[in-house]
Amino acid sequence: MFEPPATVSDDRVLDAVRSHWAPAALSVAHVAVGFGGWHWRVDAADGPVLFATLDPPRWHTADSLEAAYASAGRLADDLPFVLAPLPRDNGGRCVPLDDGWLSVTPWVAGSRPERFGAEAARAVSALHAAPAPATLRTWAPAVGDGLVEEVRGWTDVPWDGGPFGAATRTAVRDRLGDLAAGLRVHRGLVRRLDPDTYVVTHGEPGVHNQWRGADGRLLLIDWESVRSAPAERDLLGEVGEHVEGDPDLLRLFRLEWALDEVRSYSDWLRGPHADDADTRVAARAVLGELDVVSRLVGGGAPG
Repeated sequence: MFEPPATVSDDRVLDAVRSHWAPAALSVAHVAVGFGGWHWRVDAADGPVLFATLDPPRWHTADSLEAAYASAGRLADDLPFVLAPLPRDNGGRCVPLDDGWLSVTPWVAGSRPERFGAEAARAVSALHAAPAPATLRTWAPAVGDGLVEEVRGWTDVPWDGGPFGAATRTAVRDRLGDLAAGLRVHRGLVRRLDPDTYVVTHGEPGVHNQWRGADGRLLLIDWESVRSAPAERDLLGEVGEHVEGDPDLLRLFRLEWALDEVRSYSDWLRGPHADDADTRVAARAVLGELDVVSRLVGGGAPG
């Protein structure tokens, strides 16, 4: 997230890091990267040593996040591009903090690649060919049959808790028909899936979750969404330009993403919120994903 968490101070993050991973850590600094969790650089006497992440409970329980990060750790034993969270003092990889869970990875000097290329495509293909770790959980749809009714109910009352509420409510209410059509397409495609064909998937292996180390290594980062799933889960957008997938399953996972984003950000913006970097992203995302749903139910290609 771009804004630091309101209820978790840097001192609390530093205390947790010292207690469970790095007793010699001297300081932490919030890093405004990513969207979905909070991040800090952890410094010791010689400079940055760890990258800390606080995952909120939106997608996980403590057990499911531990399973994801344990799976990443096992994959890292065989796949050099996997940058997995480090074990903590008790062998797990997360510690509870506020209502989320803190984890750390090694600090790797470098930069994000400018584009998704052939090396990244080979990494995704190697991941899909890897044996599934025993701890790996199976993907399940993020949206349920009641999504449209839930969102429709939200729009029956004003969204007056912040600057983006009213406009977002109007946009969502105007597209309820498209949301219902998108959900029908999504559920129909889900019924066609065969779990016996699932592979190990990262969930979001695009450039935003890649890192080029100063030593030249290409790394895939942010493994909280690793799951056994159809390969097409990893092939949206820029990835699909390099790795071919089934068009129907690409549509399934693009609809999955769009419907879940509309629901999640609507839930956020219908309540109290400020005008800040995070809520501005959320407000734009709702409008963009509503357009995606409309295009996909109209027969357009997934993007």
